[in-house]
Amino acid sequence: MNKKYLFRTLLFAGATLFAACDYNEDNFDGWVEGHVPTDIKKIEYTLTAEDYKSISTDRASKDTATAHQAVQSLGRVGKLGCFNDSVTAQQYVPMFLAKKYFTADNGSAVKVTYERELGMSPELQALNKATSYKVSNEEYEEIWGAAYPFFTPVETPAKHVPALLKAAKADAKAGDVVLVDYNLSDTEPAGAVVAVNQTFEGAWAESSNEAVVDGWLNVATKGSYVWNGKIFNNNSYIQASAFNHEGESEIYMISPRFTVHNGMQFTFDACYGHYMAEGGRVTVCLLETTDDLSTYSPEEIAAAKWVDITDDMNIVIPDGKYGVLAPAYDYDLSAYKGKKVYVAFRYNGNGSTKATTTVQIDNVLIKSEGSSDSENVVYASNGVYKYDGEKWAEYAGVYSMKKADFAEMGSNFDNFSSSMKPAEYLPLFLAQKYPYALEGDVKTIVYKYYSNKQNSVRADEFVLTAGEWIPAAERETVTDQFVLSNGVWNYDPSVTITLLPTKNDLSIKYYQAVTDWVWENIDKAKLNISEKGKGYVTSYGNNEYYTGCSAYYGNIDMRADKAKAQYPDGYKDMSDAEIVKAMEEHLFEAMEGTLAVLHPEAAPIPGVQVCFTFRVGVYTGVQITDCTHELKFEVVAPGKFKYVEGSYQPLAK
Repeated sequence: MNKKYLFRTLLFAGATLFAACDYNEDNFDGWVEGHVPTDIKKIEYTLTAEDYKSISTDRASKDTATAHQAVQSLGRVGKLGCFNDSVTAQQYVPMFLAKKYFTADNGSAVKVTYERELGMSPELQALNKATSYKVSNEEYEEIWGAAYPFFTPVETPAKHVPALLKAAKADAKAGDVVLVDYNLSDTEPAGAVVAVNQTFEGAWAESSNEAVVDGWLNVATKGSYVWNGKIFNNNSYIQASAFNHEGESEIYMISPRFTVHNGMQFTFDACYGHYMAEGGRVTVCLLETTDDLSTYSPEEIAAAKWVDITDDMNIVIPDGKYGVLAPAYDYDLSAYKGKKVYVAFRYNGNGSTKATTTVQIDNVLIKSEGSSDSENVVYASNGVYKYDGEKWAEYAGVYSMKKADFAEMGSNFDNFSSSMKPAEYLPLFLAQKYPYALEGDVKTIVYKYYSNKQNSVRADEFVLTAGEWIPAAERETVTDQFVLSNGVWNYDPSVTITLLPTKNDLSIKYYQAVTDWVWENIDKAKLNISEKGKGYVTSYGNNEYYTGCSAYYGNIDMRADKAKAQYPDGYKDMSDAEIVKAMEEHLFEAMEGTLAVLHPEAAPIPGVQVCFTFRVGVYTGVQITDCTHELKFEVVAPGKFKYVEGSYQPLAK
């Protein structure tokens, strides 16, 4: 039909319609317009794969995700077909329903069934609780009968590590996991004997007031200073000084114990900084003993019969503030052949007399004469081991990140950190390591993560989806109700939040928020405490004993003795039962305040009791792996919550 005729027809129809309405009203007294139908829906709906894709590409969804820095998480919803902690059904389903049921009227309710990612699987939880262990020089020597500090294709880690862990982890329980660091050589020993080879690379991710080096002892025998761990121009080294120290300072940096072999040479690099003629010097010491010095007190270390072997040391006095690390020592240890010894760098200074020269040490090497760098090339490696209740064995199906892997990424360290995020690097790493992986393949990666001046063991799972490696997760099917009120779809909204007793993003979110609330509103505001650790909040700042919430462990610690030990004044003259009761009351109070901070958008809905139900793990000294209690909070005003009396109850087992 010609478009202009169609347009005229529509105009005519519209005019006739309006004329008819006017005619009825003008000519029939008592005329009442017909009933206007309403569309109040009461239905159930299950999201399909296409729905998830639609949600992930919807313009309103993208705008919301952009505002909440969750664009990648939104894309993940479309790829995996499930919601996650960053892109929740509560926030995004209302936009979906507004488009799908645009004719619905107020009072409509839709029960939507959808998939939601859970926290870590039990296996992944165990990996994230793993401890670390490093094979010592003495253990290598027991294996070889000589000072070969590495494993080889014949003497493999799998052959020896289980026995080492059995001896070292006598109290291990079934399911325990350990990330074991060791050295490897691709060839068998060729005669070179290396007792100590310490470059300090990767020992710390940033300069630290305390140098912590595996197998070494850092001990102050006079004063409070210890050897520092330093990084300059991407080079790691140890440093000592008495600058600003009150009075005498004496500190030892003691090597692991080793057996001296014929022709063994002891070398290291050193330099001075801020050289002072008044003093601040390092002495090279040797102690012949079979004792374990880690059991010695500082007084016993100072009183030990150390031999001064400093004669051959030559550290250049700098013209400016600092010299350059350069070879400063070469000492033949053959006189101690067959002896078990420690060597140490002892710094002596005095801040009161200006004996404050800075000393830096690096590249400590003790090896037999005639060995060369081309013999037995040794590199750092590691492996994951699991205890089944009887024996240790390699953990099948996981890959642990090696130092060489990090080197390929451009890092000098063997760990991730806040400045080198695993979520950004691991997908790229997996794409290169597993170029022939198939759709749906899952890989579990174990790695070290540096935070709070120490490494911890972490693990993540990734699944290959549409050619990309994305984090994998357990999932569950959830049914929630959404209601239409005042023209807007809302989650009905009685939400159940399960905080499994483990450290994950969700538990950290809530328990850290409670801890922060206690710090601001109780310790600081009510108790006038200005330093964490002096009140209910611990010095770590990630747990507190006003309520017992711990972002570190992901649970609520209701142990009365721990609460009283943390802040005795808060529980003075109270029995254990009274302390626990008080902590429960505190929990209700703190959660009300915390929820107002975390969920300011929560609002009551007329005719609906909007509740936030929490399932939590309450720790009383007995190990827990699942939630133990439930409690509820009602939304009584926009962004305001009230504990539902009597709702704090143990969950049925």
